[in-house]
Amino acid sequence: MKGKGSNMDLLNQNQYQEPQKSKSKKLILVLLMFSIIFAIGILCLMVYLKSNMTNGTTLYINGEQKEIASDLLITGSDGNQYIALRKLAELLGYGFDNSEYNNYGMDTTKCYVKNNTLITGFEQDSNRIYKYEEGTNLDYQYYKLNNNILMYNNNLYIALQDLNLALSMKCESTEKNEIKLYTMEYLASIYQEKLKDSGYSVSTEQNNQKALAYDWIIVTNKDNIYSVLNTNFDEIIGEKYLSIYFDEYNSNFIVSNTSGQHGILATNGTILISLKFDDLEILNYENMLYKVSNNGKYGIMKKDGTMLTKDIIYDEIGYNAEPDKKIVYTLIVPDLDGKGQTIVVKQNGKYGLIYLKDGETYLPCDHLDKLYAVNELGAIEFRVEVEKQTIKLSDYMEARKTHVVNMN
Repeated sequence: MKGKGSNMDLLNQNQYQEPQKSKSKKLILVLLMFSIIFAIGILCLMVYLKSNMTNGTTLYINGEQKEIASDLLITGSDGNQYIALRKLAELLGYGFDNSEYNNYGMDTTKCYVKNNTLITGFEQDSNRIYKYEEGTNLDYQYYKLNNNILMYNNNLYIALQDLNLALSMKCESTEKNEIKLYTMEYLASIYQEKLKDSGYSVSTEQNNQKALAYDWIIVTNKDNIYSVLNTNFDEIIGEKYLSIYFDEYNSNFIVSNTSGQHGILATNGTILISLKFDDLEILNYENMLYKVSNNGKYGIMKKDGTMLTKDIIYDEIGYNAEPDKKIVYTLIVPDLDGKGQTIVVKQNGKYGLIYLKDGETYLPCDHLDKLYAVNELGAIEFRVEVEKQTIKLSDYMEARKTHVVNMN
């Protein structure tokens, strides 16, 4: 019986050992399959990264070959080539910041590039960019690129084909897998060399050099008279203008003739706005308004050439900045009465407001010595100075409603 019992125990052990071996085999098989899948995943990632990087490419900037640093160039899923904005800015000697312009907090999804006084801002997954000109009272200009800005390895990338609009650069891709980039400053020097025997000088104004990205060359002759050539050096706009300002946003030229009268020309030289003003300049991009003047007085003109102000009768449009007092340039005031925004104007030495929508008077120019906005730690407050007192604009308007305008 003991031998039988022993045999039975052995059989029992065999019964329970078999499933354990089976489980071990299954575990080994699962681990092996997981390892294979993981290895395939790593291989696919390596293939993707390799295909995503632009290999075998030669990069030239302003005729000089540049070393292509890691992650400088990539190919997007759309098949377009992209270049890292930070690294491009470094190669060009431009400023770069990972934030929105005038916003000092770090934001890796945004950046701006600064070339002298020209600012261009970008945002991840957006094809909307802004431009700003330092040293002016102008607001931001907004443009649309053909492609969204990409994020890769914590860097923002722009499509090569969008560089002409974004940074006023020319970009050429050759069959030899060469990428050739040219800045507007470099193009100006090249065209100047080619025109040295013609008597023309390429405009040195940075804003006017932006026209080179669109194949227009703004030049002056020996008498400092302006004209515009194409890249074949054919004359597009003749030698008869005392000044030319390239308006990239509207793709036209603000010009003045030798009599000092200002108007607007299309890029083919067609007159869009007659040369009938003593001065004409862009006042505001968002609403596309122009500041025009005649006989020492100012008015506001709309994009279509019609006047927003009924007459050219104001001493000034807007209130100039006074940085030492934290006073910012003040032009448009938010809606105060539910009827729309207003514009700051000055007449007979006093400030007032007219409606942005139709130029009608909201606040007559009859009492205020000053009307401006103050920036206190990012918060904008509108104030007026009247009878040697400074009060909030909103409080003053309440006082006017009850005809209590004497603050003494």
